[in-house]
Amino acid sequence: MQESAAMKFSTLVSFFERLEETASQNEMTEILAELFGKASESDIDIVCYFTLGTIAPGYAKVDLGLGEKTVIAALARASGRDEEAISRWVRDRGTLSALAADIEIPWKEEYRDSIAVENGLRVEDVHDALMRIATASGSGSMKKKKAVLGALLAAADEKERYYITRLATGTMRLGAGERTLLDGMSHAVSGSKEHRPVLEHAYYTCSDIGHVANILKRSGISGVKRIRVSLNRPIRPMLTQRVGELAEIVGKISSERIAAEEKYDGERIEAHKDGDAVRLFSRRLTDITGQFPDVVEAVRSGIAATTAILDGEVVAYNAGGGTYQPFQQLMHRRRKYHVKEYAETVPVRYMVFDLLYLDGNSKMCFSYPERRAHLKEILTPSELLTLSGMKVCTSAEEIRDAFLSNLKRGLEGVICKSCATDSMYEPGNRSWQWIKWKKEYENGLTDTLDLVIIGATAGKGRRSGGFGSVLCAAYNEEEDVFQTVCGVGTGFSDEELEGLPEKLEPHTLDRKPSRCQVRNRTEPEFWFSPEYVVEVLGSEITKSPAHTCNWDEGEKRGLALRFPRFIRWRPEKSPEQATTAEEIARMYRQQGNRETRWPRRR
Repeated sequence: MQESAAMKFSTLVSFFERLEETASQNEMTEILAELFGKASESDIDIVCYFTLGTIAPGYAKVDLGLGEKTVIAALARASGRDEEAISRWVRDRGTLSALAADIEIPWKEEYRDSIAVENGLRVEDVHDALMRIATASGSGSMKKKKAVLGALLAAADEKERYYITRLATGTMRLGAGERTLLDGMSHAVSGSKEHRPVLEHAYYTCSDIGHVANILKRSGISGVKRIRVSLNRPIRPMLTQRVGELAEIVGKISSERIAAEEKYDGERIEAHKDGDAVRLFSRRLTDITGQFPDVVEAVRSGIAATTAILDGEVVAYNAGGGTYQPFQQLMHRRRKYHVKEYAETVPVRYMVFDLLYLDGNSKMCFSYPERRAHLKEILTPSELLTLSGMKVCTSAEEIRDAFLSNLKRGLEGVICKSCATDSMYEPGNRSWQWIKWKKEYENGLTDTLDLVIIGATAGKGRRSGGFGSVLCAAYNEEEDVFQTVCGVGTGFSDEELEGLPEKLEPHTLDRKPSRCQVRNRTEPEFWFSPEYVVEVLGSEITKSPAHTCNWDEGEKRGLALRFPRFIRWRPEKSPEQATTAEEIARMYRQQGNRETRWPRRR
């Protein structure tokens, strides 16, 4: 593939405008394929990050640290305007990015110390400036951030300022998700989506879409196939499937021996050990090392390996009583401050259930029993670190016995895993190698749904001044869009209801998010970018003309959740890790086979 010249930022902006002008995923794919062809090898990773609204991979701990007030201050300083006047303009008439595009910012000679631009901004110029903002620290760092941003905006034209401001404030939201971007890459080299599975596997293995794009640009699809596991690059966690009856597990898992592992009510965490250095990554692939110093020390001292990558779950655990605490208790540990204090008041235990990498070699292609055996060899159990509980079963009756035993000890249920020779670890895949069975499934109950908030209605009466309900959606993996399932207005505490506007305000949009499919009759008064995931319980899944999940054009109906009730926030899940449209379709089919459906509203 012929190397392209360094891309001008104005060229990239023209592609951004085209992406925002269409709601068609197919058109977006074609636009992204064209963009991939125009970008140079040195730019393509940055182009991918910018398209997704970031400046680096999610795990890289790169934080611009630019709130609206900081950007307003930078705009005021660069334009010579009053901060209060700019704030009023934004508050009364529009968005910060629109103001940045409209306001006149004269070039000053002093800006040459922050950015050197002769013939227009290049993509790498914008990236370099934003990275300098992100890495500025220590005394005077905020002043430096404002100065660099001011110089960058002064060097940009109107349209460039519009998108630079959105990048700086984390409000890009072009409508193209990760899977659409991968489809665009595939189209660029083959004219179809045929290479998406290979690209997806590589991305789920290294969690750096820019790296995948760079390798594809330089070495083609054969190079992408050679992407391997790497320390300090988190692997997308393997996921479980659901069934309607416990007895189905034996038929779904193609293995004579099935491991029934304990299912915990905790947080999925991937641990990377590199000598004495340990990093922890959340299910969303963010670095949360600083939140669990006790787990870091436990892995450092309890894993007999120079390098290793572990998969497991951190649970709140009362060692004195030998009892597991609920997930809400664990959430007290998700903080930047008073970490040591909460480590003492909310003790945890890291329940390790898989080994993905050991001393320079990936273990993902090994069978589950082999990975488990290697893990047992290198792990020394302690109060903070232990191997997850597991019982090997050969029948549905034995699985049920393990399940009931776990419930008695305060656990959620079982994760059943294949012990066959082909039971490999599949990054990011929701595989039939793993099936969960929870206490909610018994006696006709079924699973809760993890849904994404995309809108809200205005509150009335007692809720006047706030939100009455939130519009929730499932994720359609194939189309890379969010499809509505229900509006949720019950289950929130008074405190949660009161705090909803403030919590959702940073993600407010003035129009429907382009990745969301919503019927006109269901459109809310307020729109939000897909960001927050909530756990919701309902009575049953029904066909509905009001919702778009698994929309049937012939019947003019989709699937909806009846009598939905908010259960809890799921901050550890990304929008793309929400319940999928395919799962909801499967649950709808399964509930039709039961005498008793979902728990009726009381």
